Amino acid sequence: MATNQDVQESVAQVDKLINQVMDADMWIRFGMKLLIALIIIAAFYVLTRVLTGAVSRLFTIRKINDQDYLAQRQNETLLKLLQNAIRYVLGIVMLLTVLSQFGINITGLVASAGIAGLAISFGAKNLVQDIITGAFIIFERQFKVGDYVRVGVIEGVVTELGIRTTKLKGLNGEIHIIPNGQILQVTNYSVDNSFALVDVQVSYDEDLERVEQVLHEIADRTTKKYVDMFVEPIQMLGVQTLGPSEVVYRLMAEVPPMQHFQAGRLIRKELKQGLEEENIKIPYPRMVMMNPEQKNGGQTDDSKNVSTP
Repeated sequence: MATNQDVQESVAQVDKLINQVMDADMWIRFGMKLLIALIIIAAFYVLTRVLTGAVSRLFTIRKINDQDYLAQRQNETLLKLLQNAIRYVLGIVMLLTVLSQFGINITGLVASAGIAGLAISFGAKNLVQDIITGAFIIFERQFKVGDYVRVGVIEGVVTELGIRTTKLKGLNGEIHIIPNGQILQVTNYSVDNSFALVDVQVSYDEDLERVEQVLHEIADRTTKKYVDMFVEPIQMLGVQTLGPSEVVYRLMAEVPPMQHFQAGRLIRKELKQGLEEENIKIPYPRMVMMNPEQKNGGQTDDSKNVSTP
């Protein structure tokens, strides 16, 4: 059974609680803290709207082709990523600030969050690095889908550019999946015009002045024939090297990005046909077959075919 002392203690606790509830100063302090918390929430809300709006306007300024749907999708993905990052960071700061207004010790919460974040960062540092690098690649437009690039020793056409990985398709159809964090240096062959370099060999017996005149004519004729292929007229640069049995001339043509392979094939075809029409010889290696059974100036030794009586 409850003793008188227990009853008195319970009554005292109830009286104390009633006094606290009826304390006007306590409600005034609580109201002030609540008002300050609401002001803080409103301030952070306005700040979030301002920052996310500024980021949205920044992405709107970026020039993106209306027909490039993949680039537009990447632009929207990066925009949402940055806006969500702003909301999460400001939301956490706002929550900790509001809790501190009500006398809650946030030092322990921050320390616990720091330890948890440190543990997560060790386990997911590569993932975070991939995401951050991918965001910078998309934002800076270092390359886009459809570009032909070289990453390290890997070359191919970019088929997919994501936040975490990039996919390249090689010339043989193979797909290379590269984490964005491993992309340290990129060579983009699709940013500016390409150059097709073509070497052609002629014999030492040819008249070099005539050879150069013919090469100029072939270059002009090829430029006019494939006018959509060449940005600038084909240039005949001159003698490139002197080989063991040939004089090497070099021609150069500026073409749209990644068209130098096709342009080189067309130029070689026109050179072959044009030089043959002008009876200019293109030296090539020849192989002479010697029959070990032939002797005396090419006469066949038939002694082996004579039968003995």
